[in-house]
Amino acid sequence: MAKTTKPNILIICLTGLLAWVIPGAGHVFLGRTVRGLIICICINGLFWTGVAFGGVFTVEPLRQKWWFAAQMGTGVSGAAGWVRQERYRREVTANFDIRDLRTPTPPRRGFGRSDLIAEWWANYNAALASKGVNLNYPAGIVARAYSGIAGMLNIMCIFDAILLAVMGSFGEPPPETKPKGEEVAA
Repeated sequence: MAKTTKPNILIICLTGLLAWVIPGAGHVFLGRTVRGLIICICINGLFWTGVAFGGVFTVEPLRQKWWFAAQMGTGVSGAAGWVRQERYRREVTANFDIRDLRTPTPPRRGFGRSDLIAEWWANYNAALASKGVNLNYPAGIVARAYSGIAGMLNIMCIFDAILLAVMGSFGEPPPETKPKGEEVAA
């Protein structure tokens, strides 16, 4: 009878965390270095290509909440894009003078506040235009799609790394070898 072993929950959790923080790191941790490097290059390349298309406001949680959630699947890359965007937004909104609002984020929705929200967004868009930030319609969609899809692909890679850890599959699988007597029929 085959001996069954219980998977180590610490290894599984660490693999999942590493795979999220740095795409491909979970696979490298499990000894699948080639797969991990390919995942890292492809996912980070796709994410940063999207940011290059769309600019600083590609990772933007105020207007694009669902894309932002998908982009955060890239771990450190998504967080770096978000921090970069937040710094720039705070710089743009530093000189706002909207009645009693001096916040870098729009006011919360509430009864009688729709005029304040509209005024905040109008000032925000005007401040962006005065700084020369051009938010092009098609480029923004492509940029968010690239970076969001990178995050969703990394979530699939996280599941792959976790499943490999659950199965106890450490290291690269050995290449398949055929016995000397077997020939491949054409």
